[in-house]
Amino acid sequence: MDLSGMAAILALASIPVSVLIARWQMRAMLAQSEANHRSALEVAEANHRSATELLRLQVESERSRWMKEAQHGAYTRFQSSLDRFRRSLLPDEFDAREFSDAYGEVHDSSHAVSQVGSVDVCGIAREITDRCVLINFGITRPGSNPQEHRAERWRREVAPLRAELDEAINRENERRWA
Repeated sequence: MDLSGMAAILALASIPVSVLIARWQMRAMLAQSEANHRSALEVAEANHRSATELLRLQVESERSRWMKEAQHGAYTRFQSSLDRFRRSLLPDEFDAREFSDAYGEVHDSSHAVSQVGSVDVCGIAREITDRCVLINFGITRPGSNPQEHRAERWRREVAPLRAELDEAINRENERRWA
């Protein structure tokens, strides 16, 4: 066999070797591609979890801020209605219409507190409203309840609960900010 024959045999033998090398390179590239895909998928899933957690924290923060504002509004309205109730209860010249309107405002604002308030605050607000109901029934009976009697009922029945309400609201605020 001469040199050209040997070159031909060598060329024929190198074809399968070239095919094997190409197949090996293709498998290596596929394995690398698969590894890159898995890595990219893991990064995407981690980013998704991170974005979801961030969104959850943001929603929780917004809800907490909204709840704080709603509670502040309801508590302020309830306290204002109690002030109006007290002012309409205690003057020398009792105005039944003003008193009735003030009582209605206490009743309505206590419902607002019950929608957003803590259990402690709601319980005290409900108790205050119940006491105002009793005072209202006692006042609307004709012929009784001079101004001194009305003032005494306020001091004895509502004022201590109002102080307790203030303390409960302060405790709630401290828990929120702790």
